[in-house]
Amino acid sequence: MHVFIKSLIINFFVTCFFKLSILSVSIFTFLVLLYITPSSANNLNDGHIHYNKDVWNDLSPQQVFSYLTENGINRAIIFSTPTAGTEKLYKHSPQRVIPFLMPYRVFRDRFTWHSDQTMLDYVKQQLSTGIYKGFGEFHLFKEHKDTPVIRQLMQLVANHKIMLSAHADGETIEALIKMQPEVSIIWAHCGMDHPVEDVGRILAKYPNLFCELSFRYNMFDEQDKLVPQWKTLLEQYSKRFILGMDTYIPRRWASLPENTDFARQWLSQLQPDTQKLIGGGNIDRMFPITMSRNKNN
Repeated sequence: MHVFIKSLIINFFVTCFFKLSILSVSIFTFLVLLYITPSSANNLNDGHIHYNKDVWNDLSPQQVFSYLTENGINRAIIFSTPTAGTEKLYKHSPQRVIPFLMPYRVFRDRFTWHSDQTMLDYVKQQLSTGIYKGFGEFHLFKEHKDTPVIRQLMQLVANHKIMLSAHADGETIEALIKMQPEVSIIWAHCGMDHPVEDVGRILAKYPNLFCELSFRYNMFDEQDKLVPQWKTLLEQYSKRFILGMDTYIPRRWASLPENTDFARQWLSQLQPDTQKLIGGGNIDRMFPITMSRNKNN
């Protein structure tokens, strides 16, 4: 296949050299992109990519997208502390970035945001830009699940008709859904270590809940095979799960090749339609691609 594409590229190069028409150049560009892009059968969409300040000096936006392409990741939900990182990536490639707003201006906000009144004005200001498709990832647990700030932020999210990404326990997830039933929630790490029975019960109860699967290592046995209960749940709710690599620290960026390879390995244990949905189709359904005039997309 690649030999055939190479031949076409060479032919179009010769044609463009002698006949520089806009159509010829456009087709040539398309063929180049087709050649350098990984096979679509292996491409993924990622529901949990962080571009935090601690990697900005080592990974420019251009390098980020080259690295994602190299590892077969087409599109990704992006979070950053501070959120300027997300905006940098979105500006560079809006078709590939699904921007979410983290409530962390600095790292220590992680421990206080749920009760910080200044958070309301900050979130209002950021959401007014119109680029954000979601709010999160945020860390929230049952001790603080119902503060006045949380209630006001949930109303703000509902008003903007955006999603949430919550790193939370099951009790908190249910509380957030009951607080604003129309808001769809991505459960980051699918509860991390919540029993599969609990995950199944909550998914069955709330149709607007989705599960992102990074760090769910207890889905697998010692041979890296999906345990039967998890395999059944993934097949049963195939439209409710998404992948995530979670590059929350530089080391996770470095291990992206291994993590994407492992994701493809366990996805191959599922039915073909389920593989496609969890591997990327669900994110495309949740966040359809819209046309953009940005020259870098």
